This record gives sequence, C-alpha cells and structure tokens, in this order.
Amino acid sequence: MTNSSYYYGLPDIYMQMGYFPFPTPPPTAPLNRNMPAPYTMPISDPCKHFLGQSEKIVAQDGEHGFASLVNPLRSGVLLYVNQWLITNPQACPLEAHIWFGKAAGIAKAKASAQVTSGYIQLAACPAAQGQIMYGSDHPPGHPDGVFASIRIVPPMATAGEQPNGQWIIGPGMALTIRVPDTGEQPAFYVYMNWWEHPL
Repeated sequence: MTNSSYYYGLPDIYMQMGYFPFPTPPPTAPLNRNMPAPYTMPISDPCKHFLGQSEKIVAQDGEHGFASLVNPLRSGVLLYVNQWLITNPQACPLEAHIWFGKAAGIAKAKASAQVTSGYIQLAACPAAQGQIMYGSDHPPGHPDGVFASIRIVPPMATAGEQPNGQWIIGPGMALTIRVPDTGEQPAFYVYMNWWEHPL
C-alpha cells in the first residue's frame, strides 16, 4: 500500500478541491495577429517586383513635362504601384499633377532604359511588362483620364507617396505625373516601383 503524496503538508484531496499551494504562473502574452506584412517581400523572389526612373525632364516653352508608368494594352498583367517619387533639383518649387487614364493619350514620349527587377541574381529576371515613359507636350494633353491629385515639391527635395499596391493599372492604362511650365522651366526626375501579377 502506498501513502498519499503530500505537498507542503497538504494531502491530495485539497489539490482535487482546486487548492494549489504554488504560485500561479502568469498568463502568456497574446500573439499580435495584426502585424503588417510587407507586400513586396513575397513577390520579389519570383522576379515580379520592378523599379526604375526617368531621365531628367525639362518643361519649357509652355509645355508640361511628364513621366508615366504605362501598362501596354496586351501585357496580360496588372501593375500594382508600390511607390512613386519626384525629385526637384532646382531652387523653385514644383507643382506635380497626378493623372490616371488611357495610355493611348500619352504622346511625344520616350521609354526609359533605367528599369530593373528588384531581384538581383546571375540568371536575369524576365523584362518588366510595365514601362516608364517620359517627355513633354502642350496642354491640355492627356484628354482620356482624370487628374486625381496635386503635390507641391519643395526646392532641392524629393516628395512622393507609397500606395502599397492600392493603385492598380490595368492593360492599356497609365499613371502619369505632370509638371506644368510656370515660366521657370522646371526640371525633375520621377522614380517608380511596382509589381506585376498575371490577369
């Protein structure tokens, strides 16, 4: 016959009644299930994240300088805009107009060669479907779209926005940043990064 075990002189019957003579351990901290996960992390490895910038754009003779992220009509992908920046290297502020509309309305534009995948490896990633176009034209320009926002860029500064993929450009559409010539012949650079997902 075995004797009942005792804890600090208390028999097991007290343990069965819910009395526990040892200090109760503190509850574990709950996990934070609302931690933000970066959008670009899971998609940069498969070569779907791209970035690039325009050449220096000068608006003069009453023209508007512009840079566009264009999704070609038959690209077969959606472009998710992660970030855009505009750099003003001059001593006067810039007024930047953000435009959304049809890519066919963009005229007199050149394609930037300064576009690359965000995944750097020996085996090169496929080329981006999205294109960064830039140039200048006379107003009104870009009739098939909407000027959705205006940003003021201070002198010798960079300004922009990070929509984190909430701006989506379908095939045949474009996001354009336009700067009008206000008599100061503004000069600027535009940087954009985005990821691509098949339709």
